[in-house]
Amino acid sequence: MKIKLNYYGKLTEITKKSSEKIDVEEMNVKSLKEKLGELYQSFRDITYQFAENNTMLEDKDVIQSEELDVFPPFSGG
Repeated sequence: MKIKLNYYGKLTEITKKSSEKIDVEEMNVKSLKEKLGELYQSFRDITYQFAENNTMLEDKDVIQSEELDVFPPFSGG
């Protein structure tokens, strides 16, 4: 299934894209992270999070929609 990913922050620098559609076999966060690690080696070494319909996802979560936001780590002060 194809899923649209919207990248933010330094992730747009890594991918050189603000968004893209990729094929995933299993619709879960863990599989999607593995796929991104294959496409972009830098993704293996950084922390990032997915959000679906304004809800942050964890590795064990099943993806329900065809579009996700991908965020770099947040920092505060």
